[in-house]
Amino acid sequence: MVTLLMVTMIVGIMVVAGALVMRIAGEGGGGPTMTEIRVEAGYSVVSVDHGAGDRLVLVLEDASGAQVVRVYRTMGAAESYRVVED
Repeated sequence: MVTLLMVTMIVGIMVVAGALVMRIAGEGGGGPTMTEIRVEAGYSVVSVDHGAGDRLVLVLEDASGAQVVRVYRTMGAAESYRVVED
């Protein structure tokens, strides 16, 4: 019984260690980076500004004329992102 428990614990530790290794290895690679921000229907872009370093500031206007300010934190320089209206 002790041997079975020991084998079960060893297998469990190997599974957890393998999952951690796969997760850590998967973070660095990955697919292409996303470099566009989509504005949903019903909003129009009034202005786009590049804030401090990695901030992208959008001023949007909805159909009623109300303005909405959205600040996005980007992965890298905000200048490399583009805004796409749907």
